[in-house]
Amino acid sequence: MRFGPLKHLTTKADTPLGELLLHRRQLRKDAFGLPAVNGPEAWSLNLAGRPLAELPGFALHTGRGAELRRGAVGSFEGAELRIVVRGGLRRSRRRVEFHGGGRTLCFVRRGLARAELLEDGRTVARSSFRGWEQEGADPLRVLALAVYTWAGLDRANANPVLCGFLSAVLGGLLS
Repeated sequence: MRFGPLKHLTTKADTPLGELLLHRRQLRKDAFGLPAVNGPEAWSLNLAGRPLAELPGFALHTGRGAELRRGAVGSFEGAELRIVVRGGLRRSRRRVEFHGGGRTLCFVRRGLARAELLEDGRTVARSSFRGWEQEGADPLRVLALAVYTWAGLDRANANPVLCGFLSAVLGGLLS
C-alpha cells in the first residue's frame, strides 16, 4: 500500500479495503483571517464511502510528535481512538501507539529507515521503498498506516541524537 504526499486538504489512497479518503480542515485563523498553515487540523477519514475515523484538533505540524505525547483523541468507527507518541534516547522506548476498538497497534523503528507495525508483539506490516507491506488488512490497520504516513509520525520514531547531529553537520556545511 502506498500513501502519496499530503499536499492538499483532500487526499486519497487505494487500499485493499477500498479507497481511503482524507478530508482536512484547518481550525485556526491567522491575523488576516486566513487558515493558519501550521495550526491544528480536523481530520475526517472515509473508507470505501463509509466514515472511518475523526481526529478533531489533530496537531500535525509539531515536529517529532511533541504534541502527541499527551495523546490525540478522536473516534474510530464510533469508538474512542487515541494516538500516543512515546519518546526516548533508546530505540526500544520510541514508538507511536494507536489505541482503538479494544486493540493496540504500535509503530517501531527497525534500522535507520524501516518501520514496523506491531499488534500483540507480532509484526503485521513493514515499510519498504515500495510503500507498506501488510498481512491481512483491516480498518484499524489501514487507518494507522495512513495516519502514521500522512502525518509524518515516522519523525517521532527517529533517533533524536542522530537527527540533531546530522542537522548540525549539514547546517555547518551549508553556512
